[in-house]
Amino acid sequence: MKFGLKKFFETFGLPLLSALLLSLSFPKFELQILIFFALVPLFFSLKDEKSSAHIFQKVIFFGVLHYVILLYWIVYTLIKYGQIPLPVSIFLLLLLSAYLSLYWVLFFLLLNFLNLLGHPTFWKGFLASLIFVSIEFLRSVLLTGFPWGLIGYPLTNFPTLLQIADLLGIWGLSLVVFIINYFFYFVFERVGNYQHLRKGFYLDLLFFGVLIGAFLIYGQGSFNLWKRTLETSREVLRVSLLQGNIPQELKEARETEISLKTYENLTLQSLKDFPDLIVYPETALPFYFPYEKEPSLKFLATLEKVKAYSEDLKISPPAIIFGTFRVSFEKNPPLVHNSLLVWNGKEIEDLYDKEKLVPFGEYVPLAQYFPFLKKISVVSDIIKPGISKNLQFKLKEKKIEVLPLICFESAFPQILVKRLKSGGDLVVIATNDAWFDKTSAPYQHFQMAIVRAVEGRRFVLQAANTGITGIIDPLGRVIKKSDLEREEIVSGEIKLLHKKTPFVKIGYLFPIFSLFVTFLWLITKFYAYFILKAKYFRSKSL
Repeated sequence: MKFGLKKFFETFGLPLLSALLLSLSFPKFELQILIFFALVPLFFSLKDEKSSAHIFQKVIFFGVLHYVILLYWIVYTLIKYGQIPLPVSIFLLLLLSAYLSLYWVLFFLLLNFLNLLGHPTFWKGFLASLIFVSIEFLRSVLLTGFPWGLIGYPLTNFPTLLQIADLLGIWGLSLVVFIINYFFYFVFERVGNYQHLRKGFYLDLLFFGVLIGAFLIYGQGSFNLWKRTLETSREVLRVSLLQGNIPQELKEARETEISLKTYENLTLQSLKDFPDLIVYPETALPFYFPYEKEPSLKFLATLEKVKAYSEDLKISPPAIIFGTFRVSFEKNPPLVHNSLLVWNGKEIEDLYDKEKLVPFGEYVPLAQYFPFLKKISVVSDIIKPGISKNLQFKLKEKKIEVLPLICFESAFPQILVKRLKSGGDLVVIATNDAWFDKTSAPYQHFQMAIVRAVEGRRFVLQAANTGITGIIDPLGRVIKKSDLEREEIVSGEIKLLHKKTPFVKIGYLFPIFSLFVTFLWLITKFYAYFILKAKYFRSKSL
């Protein structure tokens, strides 16, 4: 009986505990400290495991439970806005959770094959951390990529460690989290079995101390360096971010009059803060601009009022970045885009069409092969992707360059790196998170914006229809932010920075290096395995 309970606890209890700790580390539970211990129970559960089937069983249980808790809001959105029945919505969440869990399964199966499970040492932990980074990177790029909930994101609450993102990106933060988890596993396992008295324990402890100390020293040094850079920058802009709080039901019904009136009032109110730049959320204007004449003319009339009011206040008209739908007639048939346009105070100067669309939200993956998939899309798949580019426009008689991200795009550091390599003075995220109401999804989305700010060392302005709207500085500090589901104006001062971070310069070099190490280690193991096997059969034949 005792053996049965112990086996049950190792198989289900410890993975369950890890899943809960990891899930509670993410918003909106606000228990980020748990991220440093979350994987320890899972490590103990797999410590003496050799069976691939048992590893699969434990890890798939852990992974599915974690992702169901983390992504529960998918069911809510599918039911409320996709009119998909509850059983089907739950099935789709379980399907996505199982898919994401397979990356964890692959990781632990690799550790088992490479003999990196079991007795913990520093070098086992270090190699395992590189393999983990390579697996997270694959999840970020394979099958369009879904990098939501990478384990480095809870470090947004730990400013010193967060700064490592300017060197290694979100994958570097995941490395730090993994190393610290493995360190606690190493200490608990070795001390608990009195193995700390064995040769090598204190040397491993020293190596862990040096590595974690290096993370802290780099983080604090980078924080101090960029803080000075920020303080000495003289390129200041005043910005106002508008949160119209238009319910998704009204946006879907295309109640353009309510949106136009709301954003006209907010825009004119914001002029009292003397902004140089005003930012609207994604599709704040829910019509095809400028092809739908009546609502387009009304919005142009709003811009004329902005000019007139600015003259009364004796200020220059601000630039306005606004989200809308756009029809491109360059191809036949015409293409519909989810776009950001910029008005420079005189005319529409530039535009950006969203590059990375939301699967099952704006397009249906593999729909040409499996037409039934269109039935589980929240909206029709008429939106088409644009090309990668920044917004360039004149402001205060000076040309500035804004790196635009729309909604789901802010989850991808790859897009940030690609765009910042060509330029960009600040990052603007326009999003409509009304789909998620007051679930944890808007908080998780905003957390990603914080990491993007540090990766690129740029101010990030996020304008969200129902929240969270906010200003984030290049150190990852939230200067100002809104509440959810309130009509708000978030105004403040920002500074334009131009220096490129190591992460922007080297891009994906770190995760690619991790992939290379993983591949090389696998090749070595396969070679050793087959050589030994060949020698064994040769000796048997003699």
